[in-house]
Amino acid sequence: MKKIFTSILLITILSCNSGNKANNDAEKDNASTTKTETKTSSESDIVSKFLVDTRTLESIKDNNPISLFQKLAETKASEVLTVSKDNIKAVLSSAKEYRNCVIITGDHTIVKVTNISNCKPSASWGVCMPFAGGYIKKGELVFKEDYMNNIIGIPDSQVRKAYLFN
Repeated sequence: MKKIFTSILLITILSCNSGNKANNDAEKDNASTTKTETKTSSESDIVSKFLVDTRTLESIKDNNPISLFQKLAETKASEVLTVSKDNIKAVLSSAKEYRNCVIITGDHTIVKVTNISNCKPSASWGVCMPFAGGYIKKGELVFKEDYMNNIIGIPDSQVRKAYLFN
């Protein structure tokens, strides 16, 4: 009888411990999921925050916040256009129909058009380039406000994309 009681007691203790382990594992999984969701949620806010205030990009703790923005903007933008010297006039014309226009060069330059009607003729682009603000990544992010051509550079083989947002 004593052996049966000891066996039942031992089984009960082991069951409680494995139940606690299962509960602890579930709590850890929930905490991990919450952290992931929070990180994903805050990362997805990068686009919205940048559209409101370009300076918020400095607070992103990512190796390359421009690449992160670009990745997220691919799905959030109303329209994504490739930018070249041949189509820049059409891209800027389309940008007038949207609230925000962001142009990214490679993974190192990002600008948001801040005033599409305030423009300056660019000989290299062959169009009046609007005023913009953004960053050039030179190790660190370097903020710059100027006419867009002075930030995104001269037309060349680099990939440039325009992200248009309502």
